Amino acid sequence: MQEEPLSVSQLTQSIKSAVESGIGDVCVVGEISNFKHHTSGHRYFTLKDASSQISCTMWRSRTLSFRPEDGMRVVAQGKVTVYAAQGKYQLECAFMQPEGVGDLYVAFERLKAELAQQGYFDVSRKKALPTMPMRIGIATSQTGAAIRDMLTTLERRFPVVSVVFRQTLVQGDGAAHDIASAIHELDAANVDLIIVGRGGGSIEDLWAFNTREVADAMYNCNTPVISAVGHETDVTIADFVADLRAATPTAAAELATPTVASDILYGIDITTDRIVARLRDTLHELTEMAESFADGRAMRRLQERIAMRLTRLEDMRTRFTRSMLVSIQKRESATEHLRSRCQTLHPMAPLARGYAVVEKNGLPLPMHGHLQPGDIVQVRRNSEISTVEVQSIDPLPESK
Repeated sequence: MQEEPLSVSQLTQSIKSAVESGIGDVCVVGEISNFKHHTSGHRYFTLKDASSQISCTMWRSRTLSFRPEDGMRVVAQGKVTVYAAQGKYQLECAFMQPEGVGDLYVAFERLKAELAQQGYFDVSRKKALPTMPMRIGIATSQTGAAIRDMLTTLERRFPVVSVVFRQTLVQGDGAAHDIASAIHELDAANVDLIIVGRGGGSIEDLWAFNTREVADAMYNCNTPVISAVGHETDVTIADFVADLRAATPTAAAELATPTVASDILYGIDITTDRIVARLRDTLHELTEMAESFADGRAMRRLQERIAMRLTRLEDMRTRFTRSMLVSIQKRESATEHLRSRCQTLHPMAPLARGYAVVEKNGLPLPMHGHLQPGDIVQVRRNSEISTVEVQSIDPLPESK
């Protein structure tokens, strides 16, 4: 037996050291009870099962991707500590998620990576939304708040739009197949745009939108698709594949109607004002014209314009006539020059100056042509042709 007694603090500190160093980090599954979210941001609750329970804390610096509620089964990870002030041990949670979410998250990331590699998320394949869709297809639950919010928003922003509603299962068994079928049916219904979505929920509730069947339906859809699944913090595979992701169903209805009724009415007003202003200007011009005809001003201006045009026409006629005469004279002079040159260069022109041309066989004898004694040639002069026989050939002496 220990001689010196320990203080309560010393004993508690020993227990604290033994527990925290001996157990350390743990992963615990249990049911939430007495959950309290303090105004400071810290969370306090109890994890229990059929026979035991443990107090838990989760500081405000630790983030949560869901809203914990009493009765929810969760998986909590953290370290066992001892709260010395009350002599109680507790689990200080660093991470917590609903039971089964871990497996779903792994499946989500695996399918996401696979579809990304196959080009399902490529921006280049995404279709642009129409500026003014007249028929919008909606695939969602008939009983949820999502359809009411979307219809209210569409009615407010663009009352003339026609909605083709396809009641759709959005969670549970068969939901993925029904969502894919709804997309195929709306794609064939000649709508301008399709909105697929639902309100918020847990990851299990939204899981139908994390399936390949729905991803394939969106990927192969010829009509632009807006994904409007859950709240702004909820992200599904459908959001990545769709041509546009909306944070909420209401936001989807707003994105689907970029042109609102007020814009159209404003445009009509502007166009009307322009037409009225143009008609007013035209009427004013016609009125002035009528008044000018009535007092003779228009007739005088018309006569002045006619006289001016006649003067211009006479001036143009005179200049045209002068130009034509000069052109004709130039062409006559050029023609006479060519005729004179042709006469000078004619092969028979030298005959008029007393020369003669020697022909053989009806053709002029070339300059370098040779004759032989006995050849019969013709001597062509200006007024006669003589036929002679060559008696001899005497070459001329070369000139020095």
